[in-house]
Amino acid sequence: MTKVFLQSIYNKQYRSLCKTEVVHTRVAIAGAGIAGAYLYRLLRNKGRNEIHIYDHQHTTGCGISPCAWGATGEFNKLLEFAGLDPEKYILQHLDHVIIDGTETKVNIVTFNKPLLISDLLGGAKVNNIALNPELYERVIDATGTERAYLPPIKNDIILSCSQSRVQSDKPLGNWVNLGYIGYAWCFPLSENMYHIGYGSISPSSFQALSEVCRTWGQDGRTMCRCEDRIRITSPHYSTPFVDNMQVGGNIIPVWGIGEAIGCVGPLAGDGIVPGMRSAQLLVEHWNDAERYTHAVLNEFRWMRNERRVVDKLYAGEKLGLGEAWVFKNNARRAGMKIGLWRALRMLKKLRET
Repeated sequence: MTKVFLQSIYNKQYRSLCKTEVVHTRVAIAGAGIAGAYLYRLLRNKGRNEIHIYDHQHTTGCGISPCAWGATGEFNKLLEFAGLDPEKYILQHLDHVIIDGTETKVNIVTFNKPLLISDLLGGAKVNNIALNPELYERVIDATGTERAYLPPIKNDIILSCSQSRVQSDKPLGNWVNLGYIGYAWCFPLSENMYHIGYGSISPSSFQALSEVCRTWGQDGRTMCRCEDRIRITSPHYSTPFVDNMQVGGNIIPVWGIGEAIGCVGPLAGDGIVPGMRSAQLLVEHWNDAERYTHAVLNEFRWMRNERRVVDKLYAGEKLGLGEAWVFKNNARRAGMKIGLWRALRMLKKLRET
């Protein structure tokens, strides 16, 4: 497909979303992360007033969790669609990353996530009290790995991660180190501020990855640190996206978005853009749960293949060119152009200890 053709599809989807009529219901959004806050903004932009947002009180330094600061692909367009200027939030444009010692071209950004969430909410009160579903005609589950209002997931995969914001007068670089069924990273946020972290689906790998980050960050000062979990299950293994919750004598519809329904890239753990896009799909199919489910599965069908690769990695099964092809093609979301053989080497590196 040419870029012009892809852009025409993209514009057609957005025009459809703009025309969607949102039936006026009293709505509660559970979760004030990126996906929940973005959905709140879209609904308010459509003139919705009866919408309340809930979240528990975070004790992290930045007031959110997890403090992922990177985004790929459609980030700019998603913010522009919501009426925001992307440049207000972007901290660094990254055109390359050093992956295991090799410079690799990319197109990703680091951004001010706390400021973006604040602006998406526009001063709305975030309720830190328990949500009472009986007060609403629909509940949106944007609670991430908690998936607090939708049924549990079979074959769920949760990645544990640890992240730090580090200040350093000495350049710490811009890098990713693969291994231990996960990776460690360091991305610049400003001239002397960096986001350093590591994540793995194997708990026994945490110590080794933490040593990688400690070595790179030893010349800096840790400003804040948090640990969290990320769902890399993929939407195809995270159904249902829509369910009914019985509260007393009432049946309350629950619709999920973002990480709660697996909208996170299984290999890279990228969930910012997919989470926001899932919120758009929900608004676009507000009145049709079945079409919403199909739209999510279609939009993120590439995640299903990535999940299969993750399953092979975790099971210790042989990796071949088929898995490398999946990695190579999906890496284009981050502007990463790599050959098939290098993609295979990178996948195998993920499993090294």
